[in-house]
Amino acid sequence: MRRTHAVALLIFGSITAVLTTHVYSQSPPAPGTGHGFLIDKHIAAGLNCSACHAESPPAKAPDTAACTKCHGSYSDIAAKTAQDQPNPHASHLGDIPCASCHHIHQASVTYCAQCHNFDMKTP
Repeated sequence: MRRTHAVALLIFGSITAVLTTHVYSQSPPAPGTGHGFLIDKHIAAGLNCSACHAESPPAKAPDTAACTKCHGSYSDIAAKTAQDQPNPHASHLGDIPCASCHHIHQASVTYCAQCHNFDMKTP
């Protein structure tokens, strides 16, 4: 069973890398343009591109360390979403990279929906 999850994570990671490369090979939408993605919340919080991206212009998506720098550790985040059932940050798969679900410049997805039918919306 664990091998199946590991293979699924490997495949999803490869797909995410391809999609991220494609998205960042194009010009990202102008920050704060009101398109409803997480970039709008980050801009509203007073953050600029360099808060998450190490290079300018950004060449790739930030890694999980950029997210946890502001949002806290996985256990901190799981505690903040403990009232959600199921808790998406207390996964039986362990610590999943933030970008598996949360996308800043495009619509986010629910990684769990690959195998489960949970009624949850990912910001």
